[in-house]
Amino acid sequence: MLKAGGNTGQRQGRETEAKPVFPPLRPMAVEAVEEEEISCVSGEGLAFAEASFDLSEFATVRLSGCKFKNCSFYRTSLVKVLIENCSFAGCRFEGGYWQNVFAEESKFTGCDFNETVFKDTVFRRCLLQYANLNGSVLRQVVLDETRLTDSELSECKVQGLQLRAADLTGTNCFKTYFSGTDLTDTEIGGITLSKDFAELRGALITPYQAGGLVKLLGIKVQS
Repeated sequence: MLKAGGNTGQRQGRETEAKPVFPPLRPMAVEAVEEEEISCVSGEGLAFAEASFDLSEFATVRLSGCKFKNCSFYRTSLVKVLIENCSFAGCRFEGGYWQNVFAEESKFTGCDFNETVFKDTVFRRCLLQYANLNGSVLRQVVLDETRLTDSELSECKVQGLQLRAADLTGTNCFKTYFSGTDLTDTEIGGITLSKDFAELRGALITPYQAGGLVKLLGIKVQS
């Protein structure tokens, strides 16, 4: 495996996804529950530590200013969920399912998303540092001004991934193939790839990024 060098090109104009619009929602309970359907609720300023939401279903839910520390969401489903200014530290989301989730200005530091399915999901100005997404599915996912740094993103299935002013610095992307993905607006310095850079075949990168990759192969480029 090799670690790639390079940074972004010029920032480009970006599309803007609309946040989900909800009907009036009732307040979310302050107790954690397992194997429950949590629907049509709004949680504001709630705090949970070492709580379990395993095997639960979140549907039409808005979370704002909430804090979750070392909580478990094992095989939990999130469908049409809005997450604003929330913090998830060291939480477990393995085997989960996210669809139509919009996360903004939120932190997912050290969270485990191993083998999670993400569909039609947006992360805007979020931090996913030290996160584990190994073996996950990213289908029509947007990382907008989002930092997925020093994280694990290996052996993922990617389709329709959009990266806008995103940062993948130091992330392990081994056997995650970015064919058809535009990486020109993304920091990719220090990402881990296979020796032949197969992960980047069919991806769009800048000349500057390409120069960093060439140097890893021991090729000297004359300016």
